[in-house]
Amino acid sequence: GELKEQMVESARRKLQDLAQRLGMPDAPCRVELGATKQEILRVAAEQGIDLIVVGSHGRHGIQRLLGSTANAVLHGAPCDVLVASPHWDGP
Repeated sequence: GELKEQMVESARRKLQDLAQRLGMPDAPCRVELGATKQEILRVAAEQGIDLIVVGSHGRHGIQRLLGSTANAVLHGAPCDVLVASPHWDGP
């Protein structure tokens, strides 16, 4: 419906703004609707993606490190997966 279209357009603008701030104004940006893990895997297979980068949820142990989406992507991806922790302080 109209609300869904407005949400998609808002997300697309925010993604393009982020690409601009990161110095990549011409980077391709996609907004997909559906179950997160299924859409990530579908687009990766469809586009022949070489690497998927997903965020983690925590710092302690592999089960706590990977949220359900990251875990599903890691085990179902047709390519390499990099799991990045936004709170990692380094060695």
